Amino acid sequence: MSSVKRLVYAVIHFLREQSQMDTFTPDEQESLEVAIQCLETVFKITLEDTHLASPQHLIEMFTNSIQKNDMLPLSGSLPVGVVKADQLKDEGNNHMKEENYGAAVDCYTRAIELDPNNAVYYCNRAAAQSKLNNFREAIKDCESAIAIDPKYSKAYGRMG
Repeated sequence: MSSVKRLVYAVIHFLREQSQMDTFTPDEQESLEVAIQCLETVFKITLEDTHLASPQHLIEMFTNSIQKNDMLPLSGSLPVGVVKADQLKDEGNNHMKEENYGAAVDCYTRAIELDPNNAVYYCNRAAAQSKLNNFREAIKDCESAIAIDPKYSKAYGRMG
């Protein structure tokens, strides 16, 4: 169980760092906090359990492991469409913060066109559609997100 707890500790540390970044909406930050709390409860650990800390950051461990097993190309690059789609998602998130919901819908739609298998893009577009009172479209987007990832709880929550 010790190695499992060390892994969970690394995940909690990673999620805590992510939750403090400005790239996430308040809803997304809250979701990260809920995930952290769930992991802490289930595995009965907290960030104060520093004896579980690894000398390497989780991202480094992951990248090293993948490269070691030849699962990642040496360049470490993602397909251009996926990278651009993620940039469009970030742009959409910024429009949401500025309450420019129509522009956010456009960004998420373009992201979906580039990477149609990412549930987050549909769920984010659903949030923007809801703000525009386009509830049927929001529900359709939530259903699309759930079809891609049936365990994506945020999509269920956004459906109301």
